[in-house]
Amino acid sequence: MASKVEVNVGFLPAPIARLWAWAWSLDKAAVLLLAALCVLGFGLRARGVSEIGFAEDEINKLEAIQAYAGGDITPNAEHPMLMKALMLASYKAARALNADISDEAALRFPNLLFGALTVIPLFLLTTAFFDRWTGLAAAAMWAFGVNAITYNRIGKEDTLLVFFLLFALYFYFRAKQTDGHDFPAKNRFYWWSAISFALMLASKYFPHYFGLNALYHHRHKVRPAVPGEPSGRTPKFFYFLFLGAFLLVNPAVLWPGTWKYMMLYAGEKLLRHTGYLMGATLYRNNMSGTPFGATPNYFYLLFLAIKVPLATLAAFLIGLGVALRERKHPGHAFLLLMLVLWIVPYSLAGAKWLRYAMSLLPLVYMLAAVGLVAFTRWLGHQLRRFFTAPAMLLACVVASALFFIGGPAWAAYQAGPHYALYVNELAKDKAGYFFPHDEFYDDGLREAIKYVCEHAPQGATIVHETPGVARAYLKQFGRGDLQSRVLSDANFTLETAPANTFYLLQRGRTYFENQDKMRAARQNYPLVYAAMVKGQAAAEVYAKGK
Repeated sequence: MASKVEVNVGFLPAPIARLWAWAWSLDKAAVLLLAALCVLGFGLRARGVSEIGFAEDEINKLEAIQAYAGGDITPNAEHPMLMKALMLASYKAARALNADISDEAALRFPNLLFGALTVIPLFLLTTAFFDRWTGLAAAAMWAFGVNAITYNRIGKEDTLLVFFLLFALYFYFRAKQTDGHDFPAKNRFYWWSAISFALMLASKYFPHYFGLNALYHHRHKVRPAVPGEPSGRTPKFFYFLFLGAFLLVNPAVLWPGTWKYMMLYAGEKLLRHTGYLMGATLYRNNMSGTPFGATPNYFYLLFLAIKVPLATLAAFLIGLGVALRERKHPGHAFLLLMLVLWIVPYSLAGAKWLRYAMSLLPLVYMLAAVGLVAFTRWLGHQLRRFFTAPAMLLACVVASALFFIGGPAWAAYQAGPHYALYVNELAKDKAGYFFPHDEFYDDGLREAIKYVCEHAPQGATIVHETPGVARAYLKQFGRGDLQSRVLSDANFTLETAPANTFYLLQRGRTYFENQDKMRAARQNYPLVYAAMVKGQAAAEVYAKGK
C-alpha cells in the first residue's frame, strides 16, 4: 500500500483540497514521476509539430471549428463535438495570446496535451489491477512510446477516446472494488465513471467499449463479496448521468440532420474514392468488404510486428505469456478479454487505419509493463543465487528499465518529428512501404503545394486528391487564381487537362479511381519536384507544360 503523506491543504477550496490530498496520498515519488512523464511526453509530442502540414482529415476539423465559431455545429457530423470544441478553444487562445503559434500547432494542441496526460489514467488503471511498479512502467511506455506519440500528434478523435475511456474503466473498477456498505465512496466512483464514459462517447462514437466493460465485470468479480452486502448492480443514476452528460457535451446528436448524415456516411454514400495501398497491393478498405473482402486480416498484427519497438514487443510477448498463465487474476483476465475483443473484430472489419490502433496501445503497454516487471523479478531471483549485495539487485532494475523503456524512448526521439515513419529492425528500409497512407498522412503535401504556388503561371491548374488541403494552402500562399481539380474525379481526364497543369501525386493516396491516371502522369510528364521525408518521396509534382 502507498504510504500516506500529510499535506496542509486547509487554505484550498474543499473540492481542490480533496483532489490534492488524494494525489499526494499516491506517494510523493510516484506523483513527481508521473508529472515528469507528462512533461517529457508532451515535449516529444510537441516537438516539430508545425513542421508537418495539415492532412485532409485535419482540414475537415479546421473547417468545422470555423463553422462552430459562427454558431453552426452541424459540419463533420459523423464525429462528435468534444474534440472540435477543444480545438476551437485552442485556436481562440492562440489568437488571444498573439503568439507565433502556427495553425497546425493550434489545431493539434488539445491532442498533444491529452495524449501526454494519458499517462495518469493509464497509471491508475494498471496500478488498480496490478501494483505501483507495473503502473509506472505502463505510464512510462506510453509517455515515450513512438506509436502513441504518432497518433497523439494528429487532429483525430482517437486520443480523447482513449484518455476518457481509461478514466471510465478505472473509476468503474474502483466502484466495483469498494465495499457496498460505503455508499458515498461507491456512488462517487460510479458518478465519475458515468461522466468519463459520456466524454468518451462525445469524443468518438464507439459505444461498444461501454458494453465490453460491462461484459468484463459480468464475468469477473474484482473482490470477494462481503456477507450482508447490498446488491452490487450498477445504480440507475449511472445511466441517466451518462446520457445527460453526453447530450450536454454533444448536443449536435439531437439534430435530425446529424442522423441523416451519419446514415449516409455509414452506408458509404459519401465515399469519393476507394482503396488502401498496402505494400505493393491495392485493397478495398470499406466496411462493406467485411470480413474477407478488404484489407488483409493481418493488418494490425503486421503493425505490431514492424511498428512497435522490439524491446516493447518482447516485453509485450512476455506479459502475454504471464497473462495466459495467470488468466484467472482480475487484471490478467481484463487484458486478455480486451485484447482478444479488440484484435478479432478490428482485424475482420473491412475498414482499417493505423490510427484505430490508438485504443489497442494501452493494452499493449499494460501487457508490456506486466512483462517488464515479471522479467525483472525473474532476473533478480536468478542473480540472488550469485550476488546478495542490494546494489546488484538495483543494477538489475536499472538495466531492465533502460532496455525496455530507455531504448524505445531513444528510438522515439530519433524518429521525431516524423514519428509515423518509424519501423523497427524487422522492417529495416521499409519505412513508408506497407502503410504509406498512415505513415505519411499527407506529410510533405504542404511543401509540394508551396512549390506549385511559387512556380505555376497565372491561372494554372493544380491536380491532387486533397481538396481541403489544397484549398487551405492555396489561400495561405496567395494563389487563389490556380484552378483546383481532384485526380480521382470521374469528370477529370489527363487528355482534356489544360496546359500548365501540375499533378501532385502521393503514393499513400493511390485509389482504384486514380491508379491509372497516376501511372499515366508519371509516364508522360516530367517530375519537377519531390517533397522528401526521411529519404522518402512523400509527395511528387509532375508538370504538363504548354
